[in-house]
Amino acid sequence: MSDTSPRSERGAERSTTERVLAVVGFTVVAGCVDVVTYVGLGKVFTANMTGNTVLLGIGLATGDLGAAARAGVALAGFVAGAVVVGAAVPVARHRRAVLQVLTGELVLMSVLSAWWLTTGGESPTGALRYGLVALAGVAMGAQSGVVRHLDVPVNTTYITGTWTALSAGAGSLLRGRRRQAAERPSSSVAQQVVVVATYLAAAFGAAAAYQAFGARVAVLPPVLLLAAMLPWLARPGFDGASTSEGRSG
Repeated sequence: MSDTSPRSERGAERSTTERVLAVVGFTVVAGCVDVVTYVGLGKVFTANMTGNTVLLGIGLATGDLGAAARAGVALAGFVAGAVVVGAAVPVARHRRAVLQVLTGELVLMSVLSAWWLTTGGESPTGALRYGLVALAGVAMGAQSGVVRHLDVPVNTTYITGTWTALSAGAGSLLRGRRRQAAERPSSSVAQQVVVVATYLAAAFGAAAAYQAFGARVAVLPPVLLLAAMLPWLARPGFDGASTSEGRSG
């Protein structure tokens, strides 16, 4: 028999709030990483694989093999990061596994930042650029893999899916499909709106910061990620993992 006591309900609400706040933090990281890599590493996305796949196709079609290679490296890194998380993190709740993945992501982002700022200058080229793109891709793939294990109806890098869900829900309301609209909790819609708005705000802020400070903005992603990890670090009993596979976007 399930526990429906007020204490249990308050605990569930608190856990949900913490997971949503963590996802918002991850969204800020993803938006910042996309801007930093697009502006500083040769116009390539390392979090948004929808846009990156388009860039890969454009590079191949136009004969811009450098652009295609950067997009391909980012995509390969993203897939590798997500595959590793899929193999390492169990479907059931497992706080330690999730925390280990986030710690690994933090290490990758810290190495990227230090490597870039100590050897790459404002706009790295050659093998260094590809190495930085690969690191960012692996980190964002790992983050996306972790978010799949959180009980939230959004993803921090696949914003297209969030836009689709919001638009489809609005269309159902306009057509009077109140039963279908009622099937999706209002909290889910609110979380989707927050993620979209957060991604946009993070991209705007990171772009403005890059204009003002240049490549030094590369220090932001690891700092922001550490802040997003605070729920796991501050509360030993916090478990942000879901009991199910989660949603992909």
